[in-house]
Amino acid sequence: MIKSLAALFTCVFLIVPAFADDRLADVEAIDNAVGQLDEAFATNDPDALKALMTEDHIAVLPFHKGPETVEQMIAGLPKTDIKQTDLSEPTVVFLGPDSAMRTLTAKFEGTYEDKPVDSTVFITSIMTKKDGKWLESFYQVTTIAP
Repeated sequence: MIKSLAALFTCVFLIVPAFADDRLADVEAIDNAVGQLDEAFATNDPDALKALMTEDHIAVLPFHKGPETVEQMIAGLPKTDIKQTDLSEPTVVFLGPDSAMRTLTAKFEGTYEDKPVDSTVFITSIMTKKDGKWLESFYQVTTIAP
């Protein structure tokens, strides 16, 4: 019995670090994908946005009129001039082997449709791994107290 428990614990201690390394690589890949998305928005690059989001992507932002598809977001790029300053480190929680939720708080400053945007926000991104690549499938910005 003791030998069996010792063998079990040895297996667990050998497997857990490998799993942790895989998840760490996924966290880095998710952070990299979100960084590329931020850059694509900053440079108004519709092709990069399409490449970094799922086809059924939905975004919900407090200054938009409702949920938006990828095409609607791209159409809104010329109306958007918002700078994001991160206020917290992002957190990634895995929802399954190929899905994760990334959250952080940030400050938005600028304009949307020539109206001022100045908010402290909580950002949630749902990421989906397809063909080995992490893509954003859902993005929600919620205004919070400063």
